[in-house]
Amino acid sequence: MTDSEPRRHLYKVFVPVAVAFVLLIGILLFSYRTSEIALPLSVRFVHLPEERVIVGKVPALEARVRGYASTLKDLEGSKLSYNVDLVSAEPGKRFIKILTERIEVPQGVSVLAVDPASFVINIDKFAEKLVPVVPDLVNEPAPGYIVSTVGASPSRIRLMGAATILDTISAVRTTPVDLAGLTEPSKRSVALNLNDSSGVQPVEEGLIEINIEIEEKIVERMIQSQVRGTGTNYKYGIRPKKIKLLLKGPEKTLNKLMQDDGIDVRVDLEGLGPGTYLRHAIIEPPLDITLLKAKPEAFMIEIFN
Repeated sequence: MTDSEPRRHLYKVFVPVAVAFVLLIGILLFSYRTSEIALPLSVRFVHLPEERVIVGKVPALEARVRGYASTLKDLEGSKLSYNVDLVSAEPGKRFIKILTERIEVPQGVSVLAVDPASFVINIDKFAEKLVPVVPDLVNEPAPGYIVSTVGASPSRIRLMGAATILDTISAVRTTPVDLAGLTEPSKRSVALNLNDSSGVQPVEEGLIEINIEIEEKIVERMIQSQVRGTGTNYKYGIRPKKIKLLLKGPEKTLNKLMQDDGIDVRVDLEGLGPGTYLRHAIIEPPLDITLLKAKPEAFMIEIFN
């Protein structure tokens, strides 16, 4: 064995031990190095009397904490909590100051500050109120159709919450009910819209059933039709040649009549010889159309030899 062999052996043993020692020192230094991080802080109200309610929202709170880096690393992504005892709460504004020493944190961690360090809440009396439900209808049915009736079931709902807010509510609307393109009755289940009434909610949870009745739109239209003679082989003349008709019925049917040739209007000339006659026209509108007025009511007929 040469003199260098023991040295090489010693080197092989010493180097790994030295590296391990340096790594251990590094880990220990990191673990015991102090650092600071910000964590969200949630506020929980406890012992609030049943006849009291809190109005409004607590602002987002953030706590600045200091501790060993290894401990703080375990806290990342977590949320701290803070309890506020409201056992003696009375209606009105209440100033809440966050006491850092009352925030629960792991051993070795301290709370430096909270932002904001204080806030104000409103405490109100608890109340209930029965109000009507109003369906929030949006858009229109298909052309030629209208909404005849809309009903909500239940038609009234009992709300609970802050008395001062309930005093301002005379009715509660539903979330939007879309009528676009409807041609027949429909039922929809929707929720209540209480987005603008913080701290108010229904006593019984559940959806509102909306019953929508759809029917054809009834309108009046004045149309003009040609008058023709029937039942004769003679040549004839009719004065005037057209008649004006005031009709009532579904908008779609009347629009179609106006686009076509109108209503068949005729004068019965059967059995009449050459001469001049005054005759009434025969007007037969569709079954769903009502004739309100005709002008003229009689026509001068001239039959030629």
